[in-house]
Amino acid sequence: MVNFTLPEEVERIQQMTRDFARNEVRPAGIEIDRIPDPESAYTGDRMRRLLSSAYEIGFHKLNLPKEVGGLGAPAMTNVVVQEELAVGDAGIASHFLVAPMIAGISAGAQDRHPFYKDYLQEFVEDTKGQHSGAWAITEPHHGSDLFEFGEPSIRFEATATRDGDDYVVNGQKSAFVSNGWLADALLLMVNMDSAPGMENTITFAIPGDLPGISRGKPLNKLGLRGLNQAEIFFDNVRIPPEFVVLPPGPAYKVMIERIVTGGNTAVGTLAVGVARAAYEEALAYAKTRVQGGRRICEHETIKLKLFDAYRQIEAARALLWKSSWLVANGTPHLPTAMAARTMASDMAMRVTADMVQVFGGYGISKEHPVEKFYRDAKLLQIMDGTNEMVSLKAADQLIEC
Repeated sequence: MVNFTLPEEVERIQQMTRDFARNEVRPAGIEIDRIPDPESAYTGDRMRRLLSSAYEIGFHKLNLPKEVGGLGAPAMTNVVVQEELAVGDAGIASHFLVAPMIAGISAGAQDRHPFYKDYLQEFVEDTKGQHSGAWAITEPHHGSDLFEFGEPSIRFEATATRDGDDYVVNGQKSAFVSNGWLADALLLMVNMDSAPGMENTITFAIPGDLPGISRGKPLNKLGLRGLNQAEIFFDNVRIPPEFVVLPPGPAYKVMIERIVTGGNTAVGTLAVGVARAAYEEALAYAKTRVQGGRRICEHETIKLKLFDAYRQIEAARALLWKSSWLVANGTPHLPTAMAARTMASDMAMRVTADMVQVFGGYGISKEHPVEKFYRDAKLLQIMDGTNEMVSLKAADQLIEC
C-alpha cells in the first residue's frame, strides 16, 4: 500500500514553505499582479526582493545534488513545495519550475564546456535571484504539436545549420516561453537543416547572452502575472558543438516525453495550490460573514460548496502524488501525468469560480484575492498545451481502437 505520510524532513520543508508563501509570496504576487506594465513588474524592486528572499532560502536549488551545492531534497519534496508556493502565487511558483533547468544539465556536463561549470557554481551560490533558465521550445506556429512524430510537414521553423564545427541558429520562439524574459540560460530546441519531422530536432543548452539572441517584451496576460513570458529571437546565433545536449534522432521522443511528464505533473500541482488558496480564503470569509442573521458557513448551500471544493482538491492531489511517485521511482507515465494535470486544472477553474460565488459581490472586487485566483486558474487549463490537446494525446496512448 502507498503511504501518504510525508517524511519528517519533508514536513519541515512544507511548513517552512507554507509560512514563506503566506508571508512573502502572496503579498508580492498581489502587488505584481496589479502593476499594469509587465516589464516594470519584472524589473521592479518588489520582484527583485522576492526572488532574493527565495534564493536565499534555496528554492532554486532544492533538487540539485548536494555534491554540486544543491540541497538534495528527498523524493516528493518538489511536489509539496510547488503546491505551497502556488498557494502563495502560482505565477511566482512557476518561476521555480524552469529556473533550475540549465543548472540541472550543467551538473552532468561540467567537463564539456567552461560555461557549464561556471554557471552551475554561480547558480547554486546565487542569493539575489540573478540566474535562471528557460525552456525555449514553443513557436508562433508550433506548440501542442511537438508530439506529432512521423509527420514530415510538422517541424520547428527555427533552424540550426552547420558552419564548420559550429551550429548557426535562426528563427524565433513564441511569447509563451516561461521565464523567457529573465532567463540567462536557455534549453533550446530547433530543427536541424530544415529536415522534415519533429524527429529532426536538435537540443542545445546555451548561455542566454550569445551574440544574436534578443528578447521581445514580456507578455501582458490575464493571470499568472508573476511569471514572465516572452519571445526570444535568434539571428545567426553561433553555437559551439559542446553545447549540444541531444542530436536529432529517436532519443528526442524519449526526452520530450520525460520533460512533459514532469511538466504536466507540475502544472497540475500549481492548480491544486490555486484551488486551495481560493478555498482557504472562502472558508475563512464564510466563518465571519453574516447574512440572514447567521454566518454564511451555516447556510447549507455555502457549506456544500466548501465541502465540494475540499473533496475536489483532495482527489486531484491524490492523482498528482501518484504521478509524482511514479517519476520519483523512475517509472514516469505520461498518460497518468496528463490525466492528473487536466483533472487538477479543470478542478481549479470550477473551485475558484465557486469560491468567488461564496464571496458574493465582494468576490469580484480586488479587495479580496479570489478574483485573482480565478484568473490564474484559467491559464492553467492552457499552460503547456490546452487541456483538450493534452487529453487527446493521453487518449491516443491509452486507448487503442
